[in-house]
Amino acid sequence: MNPAANSKSSFQLLTFLRTSGILFIVLFISLQTSAQYKDTIVVTQSKDYKNTVKVNVTSWILYHSGVQINYERVLSKKRSFTIFGGIIQFPVPTVISNSSLSFDSDKKKSGFSIGGDYRFYLGDENKYNAPRGIYLAPFVSYYHFNNQRSGKDSLNPADNLLLNTTVDFFNVGVELGYQFVIKNRFVIDCVLLGPGLSSYHFNIRLDGSSGDYNEQVQAILEALKAKFPLLKDISSSEGVSKNGISNFWSVGFRYCINIGYRF
Repeated sequence: MNPAANSKSSFQLLTFLRTSGILFIVLFISLQTSAQYKDTIVVTQSKDYKNTVKVNVTSWILYHSGVQINYERVLSKKRSFTIFGGIIQFPVPTVISNSSLSFDSDKKKSGFSIGGDYRFYLGDENKYNAPRGIYLAPFVSYYHFNNQRSGKDSLNPADNLLLNTTVDFFNVGVELGYQFVIKNRFVIDCVLLGPGLSSYHFNIRLDGSSGDYNEQVQAILEALKAKFPLLKDISSSEGVSKNGISNFWSVGFRYCINIGYRF
């Protein structure tokens, strides 16, 4: 068994658990605050704000330079819809495990995300109307990343490598979440669990290599998959085609924290 691989898997699991832990810590603190707030004030009629703009905090943890904005519109006392989008850059690894390849910092990089959900706030569980309380929501999302890096092969020092990668994935599923409203204007929106199916598309082109091209591209694919929490462990074992393309479906999930303002 490869100690380096074990170390990398442990780091991925730790990152996943750390992010999940943040979600539950925020949930616990917010529940305590909400309980104290209910115990010390009398609920009064307040203005009904139907629009909320939120910033996705989790995207800063998972992606480089991730800025994702959410907009939620209340449709009725128990329903709303949310759309989101933003600029996100996918962090391609510098050192490729189980290979002689290494790459410099990004020469070019770009990326974006877009998606939405339709929320049903559970009437039996919620004292207040939308957008406060526990909700269930079907969701869809799409992510696209481009990246270009120069690199070296330690077994072939004369090679000047140029790596171009394109990553696309489409998600569809159902999420469970809880949204807290603070002083009727500020919100903390926690998507706690969002299982679904994800379609992944990886397009990898490595120019300037004199080594085993297929083996090198396969190692790069595995390194890219390892950047998604647990994807390497649950995804298809099929490799890339001769032109560096890999397409597969896998189990996916969505979880995030958004902080916002109502108006």
